[in-house]
Amino acid sequence: MRAAVLVATASATALAVVSSGFGHPQTTNPGTYETVKVTLTDVSMTVRPNVAARGVTAVFIITNRGKKMHTWVLGDTTRGAGKTIGFARTVRPDQQKTVVLFLDYRGRLPYVSLGAAKTAALKGSFRIK
Repeated sequence: MRAAVLVATASATALAVVSSGFGHPQTTNPGTYETVKVTLTDVSMTVRPNVAARGVTAVFIITNRGKKMHTWVLGDTTRGAGKTIGFARTVRPDQQKTVVLFLDYRGRLPYVSLGAAKTAALKGSFRIK
């Protein structure tokens, strides 16, 4: 009888120790998303917000409200060692494009809106802090 009580006590203790480990998963929190709205017209450009934290995933929603085609370029579009992040998207009038970009770079990324003649008409910078 005494052996049965010891076995039951030992089993209950072991289950209590093991079950407490299941209550605290060791996973990381998912990253955050930041929506950046880029609105292009034939004479102006707005980027809201123009600052984001490093380590977030930015969702760039690029909308062309003008009557001409525009190409919006962020950062450096060339790839390779020592290059920063960036992309270029051409948006037709009344068109919208979405680009998802993980911000693993800290600093300023220049952006420019190129008109139909591919001339840099509107410029600015996006800051990653």
